[in-house]
Amino acid sequence: MHRRIAALAVTVATAGTMLLGAASTASATGPGFYLRSHHASLAECQAVGNAGADNALWSRVFICNPFAGKPGVYELWVRY
Repeated sequence: MHRRIAALAVTVATAGTMLLGAASTASATGPGFYLRSHHASLAECQAVGNAGADNALWSRVFICNPFAGKPGVYELWVRY
């Protein structure tokens, strides 16, 4: 019984931490930005962002943020 309660508490705490991490990343980009993709490096994220802007898939304004859930992963946020 105690193990189940402890496991539930850990699960709830982990889920809450993940939600807060996602919320902080989204709020750092500002209004009007949309998550487009995830990339293995900052250079790759910027290259994809520039390629989409050059092809008019989204505006010239894009942001590459570190992903809070995994170190070494970058999120591409774009404005359409």
